[in-house]
Amino acid sequence: MYFIHMPTIFEFFAFKIMIRTRDHKPPHVHCISADGEVLITIEGQIVIRNHRVHTSDVKRLCEFVRRYEDVLMNEWRHYHEED
Repeated sequence: MYFIHMPTIFEFFAFKIMIRTRDHKPPHVHCISADGEVLITIEGQIVIRNHRVHTSDVKRLCEFVRRYEDVLMNEWRHYHEED
């Protein structure tokens, strides 16, 4: 068993934008609120999974991830030490 750390990179409205330290590819973020969670790829902003997040919030989150793509990719690389 191992501990998965998930640091918060940004806070955006009611969402925490987080990256798991041990996670699968493609590089993506977890956008978590009290009501749900959506996973969005950092490059291309494709929704991998949406669990109870309203469509309008998903659109805003995708735009946020697009705007901060470079920062988020640097954070992903920091935690995943790309080959």
